[in-house]
Amino acid sequence: MALNGMRSESDFDKKMKSVKFFNTYFDNFKVLFLTNIFYLIFFIAAGGYVYLTFVLLSQLSQPNIIIITALGGLVILNVGMAGVAEVCRYAYTNKQFSVFRTFAKGLKENFLKFLLHGVVFYLFTAVTYSSVLLYYNGTKKSSFFWIPLIINILISVFLLFTGYYLNLMTASINIELKHIYKNCLLFSFGELKNNILATVALLILGAVFLAAAIIINNSFWIIIVLGILSALLLPSTIQYILTFYLYDDMVAMLDDSKKDDDEKEEKIAVVSIEQEEAEEISRLAPDTDDEYIFHNGRMIKRSEVEKRLNGE
Repeated sequence: MALNGMRSESDFDKKMKSVKFFNTYFDNFKVLFLTNIFYLIFFIAAGGYVYLTFVLLSQLSQPNIIIITALGGLVILNVGMAGVAEVCRYAYTNKQFSVFRTFAKGLKENFLKFLLHGVVFYLFTAVTYSSVLLYYNGTKKSSFFWIPLIINILISVFLLFTGYYLNLMTASINIELKHIYKNCLLFSFGELKNNILATVALLILGAVFLAAAIIINNSFWIIIVLGILSALLLPSTIQYILTFYLYDDMVAMLDDSKKDDDEKEEKIAVVSIEQEEAEEISRLAPDTDDEYIFHNGRMIKRSEVEKRLNGE
């Protein structure tokens, strides 16, 4: 009976979380749609970069080099995500705000950080693509290559989880970059459940677009329709999914960590004050047997002063 009750409660929680996910998304759909409109300039710029890459490098007989170079568009796309992440965070926390001003605020405050994150995303994607392709081709010659291939995929998954937090944490908390990268790496392992849930949601989103491509079944219209849908829906939807599944626990844990650090600093300050007080009393106390000394409105024994001085 107890097990059935627990199972029902778990199912109820899952249903409520799903309801909250869709309610929050559609309540803010206009906001998210407008955010994608503002993001279009970065989407178009990245698309232009990719197009020029294929045009200029089309004479090369190395398609992998062309693809890796074209992936540089990720840097441009991620710069624009500074505004998207800021808007999604405000929308998720039910704040009253202007979409354009919030988008501009995110760009202004975090432009350079998101540019750096974009370079990191690009390097991660390029290295992952190259290594997976290398090891996969190696499996055709020797089954030994399955070992480094699987290891590489696992490492890439955890690095992907790390990437989930980079933009969100940068937009949410004002801390140094080295702490952002360290915390994101820790969250990739420590928040495995939320990371998996976010990944499943992203895969479902990808499956919807794949199903649309299958239904259309025409190369020209697939490019047109999915291109338009991607520009108008994907950026803020992807960031909303990450915000929904990761934001609450991320902020709660970082706030607790900051609170612990503050308490430690406060404790150190109190100990320091007591130490100074003990030294002052020791100077005032005569060199006699244990006796009470009246200082700062209270009586204290000489032996107590000596204990404090000795750190007992």
